[in-house]
Amino acid sequence: MGYLGTPIDTNNTFQSLQGKRFNGDGSETEFTLDIAPSSVLDIEVFIENVRQDPNSAYTLSGTTMTFTSAPPSGTNNIYVVHQAKAVGTIEVPATYKSDAQTISGARTFNGGITMGGTTPTLTIGDAGAEDTKIVFDGNAQDYHIGLDDSTDDLVIGKGSALGTTANIVIDENGHVTKPLQPAFLAKAGTQNNLAVGAYVDIIYSTEIFDNNADYNTGNYTFTAPVTGRYHFSFSLNLAAVDAVGMNYVWFQLDTSNRDYRLDIMHSNLADADLALHGFKGTVIADMDASDTAKIRFYQDGGTAQADVDGNSFFSGYLLG
Repeated sequence: MGYLGTPIDTNNTFQSLQGKRFNGDGSETEFTLDIAPSSVLDIEVFIENVRQDPNSAYTLSGTTMTFTSAPPSGTNNIYVVHQAKAVGTIEVPATYKSDAQTISGARTFNGGITMGGTTPTLTIGDAGAEDTKIVFDGNAQDYHIGLDDSTDDLVIGKGSALGTTANIVIDENGHVTKPLQPAFLAKAGTQNNLAVGAYVDIIYSTEIFDNNADYNTGNYTFTAPVTGRYHFSFSLNLAAVDAVGMNYVWFQLDTSNRDYRLDIMHSNLADADLALHGFKGTVIADMDASDTAKIRFYQDGGTAQADVDGNSFFSGYLLG
């Protein structure tokens, strides 16, 4: 039979239309469909191969189709085709399932995307000199992961703009940096004649670096920005220590959770005042967010004559 238009591709059918036949008996006017059309215009109805007027020949109520007059008797002489809505599943041709596909321009996908196969690959970019990224659009905060083409770095960061707030950076040689990871180093300032018989906060007042602005040079205190384990290192070099008049001196790391007494010197270790003595220590401390840490000194007696050497330091960073 001849026809006009593009031939139907029977091999790559994307969807099928639902149809149903009924037997007329000359008296029955109501028939039940398998699917409820949204409108009389969503279906085509034929009686004895004659299409019926949707505005006058029948009405719809859910799945019930009611004719204004009973169709004549016959076997399968009533035929209904659902035109407006495809029923059943949409079958994507095998060609499009298995072959590599290229998507150009912006696209929005609602729902999940699954990539099957033995070695599924998602490629973003076309080898051009340009940045590429994936943005995670959150309710309160966005994040991104992308390629900074200008530096050949893989960047995981905060926000939707690539590289503005980088949290983790991996360079082409595999080096991993965390630009916002809490870390600081401070050197001691001028502090003479340390008091005896009381704890003294050591003045580490000169910052060498402070990645996340968590160290306060005004009160010589580090404040943990997040719960975790922190590694601290410190040195306290003292000049003119009264080793004869005292029984012992020590220094310690004080945190909100606990104190860590690190180095103790007893008077019986020296028979004269010490021109210079160094205390050193390291601690891995568990801290909660907003906990603080600082270095303190204690000398039980003798003369308040010990001076802090400017090469003393206090440092720390978040381990994890």
